[in-house]
Amino acid sequence: MPVPRKEIVQPIIGKHREAIVAVVHGAWQDWIASPHPGIWRQSRSRANFIWEQVIERAHLSLDGKSGIHVIEGHATYKFLVENTVLFRFKKGDETGLSANVPTQQALAFHDHDQDLLGLPEVHRVEVVYQLNKLETEISDIIVVARDEDAVVWSYSLLDSGEGVAPLPIQAPSDTPPTRTAKHLVRPRHASEEADRDKQD
Repeated sequence: MPVPRKEIVQPIIGKHREAIVAVVHGAWQDWIASPHPGIWRQSRSRANFIWEQVIERAHLSLDGKSGIHVIEGHATYKFLVENTVLFRFKKGDETGLSANVPTQQALAFHDHDQDLLGLPEVHRVEVVYQLNKLETEISDIIVVARDEDAVVWSYSLLDSGEGVAPLPIQAPSDTPPTRTAKHLVRPRHASEEADRDKQD
């Protein structure tokens, strides 16, 4: 099978774009709402949590949908769309590359000369979420086609203005928080500056 062709993949994925984006954004919100941010020390722990939530949500919203079949493999799940496009969910870096443990199965996914799961004619791509530099929110969700370690092409699933998954906003409290004088920083008024100059 040759390298995936964007003109074939994009319209097929496009039919399910909203559902795919909702899966990833929902998984991120699950992470934010969980007790783990700020406690778990390793970014891979966060990535594992989000992956689990993505797969759970994808099963609920994509499995059984017209033209979509879930294929379970060893510690992974792939989604076959219209028997033409095979994709999996991943976290990616700023270039769109995902980090995979280099098992034979993982390497084979991006080696288009190899048959995979007896599906030699499918276009294999990844749906990758990217985080901002501070890793506080999702900056983009992209479809990535690779040829082994090289990104051949990619495109965003987010419309303009939709590229951020906002953090939850805390409802304002009727009672302002109690603060002591040492917590407050107040700018000096001109009269205070003048008195200070006289004292000097």
